[in-house]
Amino acid sequence: MSQSETIENPNEHLVIPQWLNESKFQLVVAKDEPEASRILTFTPVAAVPPGGNFTSVMIRVFLDLEFKDGRQKRKSYVVKTTLDADKGGKAVEEFRYFYKEQQMYSTYLPAFEKLYRDAGHSMELVPKCLEIGEIEGNLYFIFEDLAIQGYLSADRTKGLDMTHMRLSLQKLAEFHAASVVYQDRHGPYPTDFEHGFVKKDNIEHSLQGFNIKYPELQASMKSWGLDESYLKKVPTSRQYGAISEESLIVDPEDFNVLTHGDFSANNVLYKYDLNGDLQSALLLDFQLCKWGSPAQDLLFLITLSASKELRIREFDNFVRIYWEYLIQCLGILKYTKPMPKLRDLHGAITKKNNTFYAFFPMINHLPTCLLPSTKESNLHSLMSQDEVGKNFRTRMYTNPAYVEAIRELHPFFCNRGLFNFDDFRV
Repeated sequence: MSQSETIENPNEHLVIPQWLNESKFQLVVAKDEPEASRILTFTPVAAVPPGGNFTSVMIRVFLDLEFKDGRQKRKSYVVKTTLDADKGGKAVEEFRYFYKEQQMYSTYLPAFEKLYRDAGHSMELVPKCLEIGEIEGNLYFIFEDLAIQGYLSADRTKGLDMTHMRLSLQKLAEFHAASVVYQDRHGPYPTDFEHGFVKKDNIEHSLQGFNIKYPELQASMKSWGLDESYLKKVPTSRQYGAISEESLIVDPEDFNVLTHGDFSANNVLYKYDLNGDLQSALLLDFQLCKWGSPAQDLLFLITLSASKELRIREFDNFVRIYWEYLIQCLGILKYTKPMPKLRDLHGAITKKNNTFYAFFPMINHLPTCLLPSTKESNLHSLMSQDEVGKNFRTRMYTNPAYVEAIRELHPFFCNRGLFNFDDFRV
């Protein structure tokens, strides 16, 4: 990007942290651009529009640099940091999401990529993380800005076509395979990786979130035009608590991986060539990684990100595509244990301990994904009990795009037994 190009801010409502200033980037620039002599201008803006990220603050920083030879260049970086405590940051802190992501970027993700390199396969899973630190109690990450290299986010409201879904499933398989081989060689992951959206000693947090959303969800369901038998397939508060707890159970007889935990098109960047053809992809956001069944990530991705034409029609095919890539990657990494079977992966989709990963994204993520961005598209509004929050949730659950999706998706999961909530005895 040249200095003459206009810098656009996709979210004028985002408040930039005061600690994020020019001096914070002096060392980053010194390492990344050693021939630069000084920073001429420092311009921070939002990195994503409202609704693009709910559990962190994403900022794109533009720096106009002057070099020792007199030339000038604009450089940009992406900064990820914590929410303010009163905007959802307290809950994120309690669940140690940023500490978990810190472990991923400092230890595990570099190790996963090294596994492939050692096997003779160059593999990039994630953007380069240039700095991890903490300032004024705020954990932060500074990443290379991949937009300069042609990486883009998909339009979350439209969903992914088959080409994008196939590549997303491939990257997921690459990540999962490396996580299994790493665990096989180095032992179990730390206790932070025993929970994701649900934490064993804080089930009340999950229940509170469900109870806040439930009145608007129940009222909106009447407008969905579904058969009464399907409308009854909603858990009680006690059943939802049981579903949440069940999601933490890991069956040692299953094939398990380090799941991404929040895998959707929102957390993938796609690169295109000059003709607009898809070339490659990289993964983002590792705050919710958890040891468990790969079915959990598959349920998330297909529910949230497959286009409306593909979501149900290609559901089983998506599972097969992922499995083929997984077997291929495990082979590359010389996995020594029995390979997972496709029939077992299909069976895992409907197991009780994976039900949460169908129901939760359907009522929590999908309505926000399909709702066009507004200033209320944030974690605070989603969980607020004031009129702003209630109106936002009603808009989500009655949005025509969401209703169209739910009219297919809800019966689909009901008919497969995933939403037989009476199975969860309380």
